[in-house]
Amino acid sequence: MGGTGHIGGAVLDLLVRSHPDLEVLVLVRDQLKTDKVKSKYPQVQCVVGDFTSLDLIEATCRATDIVINAGPDITHDKAFEAALRGLQEGREGGDKKKPYFIHTSGAYLICDLRQPGGVKEDKVWDDIEDNEQLVSMPDKAVHRATDKIVLSASPQVNVAIVSPGGVTGISPSVAHPLPITTPALFQCVRVFDSTFVIGQGENAVAMIHVHDLARMYMVLVNDALATLTGSKNSAISPSEPPFPLWGERAYYFGSAVDSLYRRDWMEGLAPLLVKHGVVSSSEVKSVSTAEVARRVLFGDDYDPDAPPPPLDSWATHIANGFGANIRARASKMRKLGWEPEYVSFADGMDKIITSYLELEKEGMNSSETTGTNSK
Repeated sequence: MGGTGHIGGAVLDLLVRSHPDLEVLVLVRDQLKTDKVKSKYPQVQCVVGDFTSLDLIEATCRATDIVINAGPDITHDKAFEAALRGLQEGREGGDKKKPYFIHTSGAYLICDLRQPGGVKEDKVWDDIEDNEQLVSMPDKAVHRATDKIVLSASPQVNVAIVSPGGVTGISPSVAHPLPITTPALFQCVRVFDSTFVIGQGENAVAMIHVHDLARMYMVLVNDALATLTGSKNSAISPSEPPFPLWGERAYYFGSAVDSLYRRDWMEGLAPLLVKHGVVSSSEVKSVSTAEVARRVLFGDDYDPDAPPPPLDSWATHIANGFGANIRARASKMRKLGWEPEYVSFADGMDKIITSYLELEKEGMNSSETTGTNSK
C-alpha cells in the first residue's frame, strides 16, 4: 500500500532488490502507474485500486503474509481497518502463521501545536525511553487515531509502526521521487524571494534520508520473513532485543538526526537556491505561520491580506510543520543494528532543487513530482 509514493517507492525498490524471489503485490491507483511499476519491476504484481477500494484491500490482504502501508494515514482509517481485517480472516480455519502489518505514521504525533511557531524546545523524544507515552497519546494528537487502530490489532496480527520525522532525499519511486513538501517549499521561497523561518526559527526537526528510512522497514521485514520461513534471522542484533519488535508497543521513530534546527537548515539552503536562480536573496526572513499557509494554499495567487486557511487544511498542516518542534530519536532501530548512511542533508537538497526545476521544465505538476495524493 503506497508503493508508488516517495517513501513507499524506496521501500519497494529495496524490498525487490533484497528479496528478488518474494511474491510482491502493489496497490496502484490506475493503469498508468501500473505500467510504470511493471516497466521497472516486471516481477511485481499490481492490484489496481485506491484507499477507498475496501473490498479489494480486504480480499488481497486475506491472502497475504506481510502488508506494508507507506501511504498517508490521516483520513484513510477504513482502508487500514480493511487490511487488518483481511489479515485476520486469512488465518481463520487454517494453520497459517500470524501475519504482519507495518504501518507508516508520523512524528507529528509529538508536536505541540499550542506552542507558537519557531520557539525552542528542550525535549527530545526517544522511542525507548518514551515508549509508553508514545503509544498512549491523547486522541487529539495528530496520527493518534490511526495508530490506535493499528496497535489494537496486535492480538491477531503482528503490528509495528514506523514514524518518520522530516524525510528528504530522492526516492527511486516510479511516480514520486521528491519529498512531499517540495512544492510548498518552492512556492514559499519564491513569493518571499528568500528562505524563511517561522518566528525566530529556533525549532528543530528530526530528519532522515528516504533510503535510510527504507532500510528501517527492511529490518522489520527481515525479522518477519525469518519467523514465517522458520529460518534464523542474523540481521537482528542483538538476537533478543530489550523490547518487543511487534505488538502494542512496537513504535519506531524514523530519524537519522534527532534535531536539525530550522534556521540552520534554511541558512544552508539559501545559497543553493540563489545558485539555481530560485531566489535572489540569501536572507532568511522571519514570517508567520499564517503567511506560509496562505502561500501554500494560494500558490501564484498569493494574497497577503487573505484570511488564513482553515486549521485542519493541508496548507496549515504544512505551515505548522515549518515552525514545529519534532525532535525524535530512533533508539530502537539502532539497538537492532541499523545505522544511518546519510547524516548530512545539504548535498541532498542541491539534488532535490535540481530535480524539481527539471521536472518543472518538463511540465509535470506537483502531484506528479512528490508524494502528494500518491497513495
